[in-house]
Amino acid sequence: MIREFPPDYELLAFFEAEPTVLDAGVPWIYNTLDFTTTRGGIEVQCRFVLSYGNLTTRLLVGGVELAKFELCNVETFRLVMDKGRETLVATFPPSLRLDNFALQLKPRVWTAWGNLDQFP
Repeated sequence: MIREFPPDYELLAFFEAEPTVLDAGVPWIYNTLDFTTTRGGIEVQCRFVLSYGNLTTRLLVGGVELAKFELCNVETFRLVMDKGRETLVATFPPSLRLDNFALQLKPRVWTAWGNLDQFP
């Protein structure tokens, strides 16, 4: 199970959208959340299944998928806000030996999965 997850209001501010939930009335931590937002012509779709630590992120332009990231066993999701940037950072348990994943929506859409020293 996930150890750290941003409060609901922070996710709403990050995506600037309400999620579609699988089970209405069930707390977000036990639910499946689908967020969709568009920035600069890039549609960003994120599906969180928090109880399993899963995140699927798709980037689309004109309905065509450019990239897809499927993360499993994420330990923490954090929102990092500094210098005009807002970034969702996913980290994994040390035993998995996986680098961090980052998704930025402001000031532009950007994503990376690797050794991200600026997001410890």
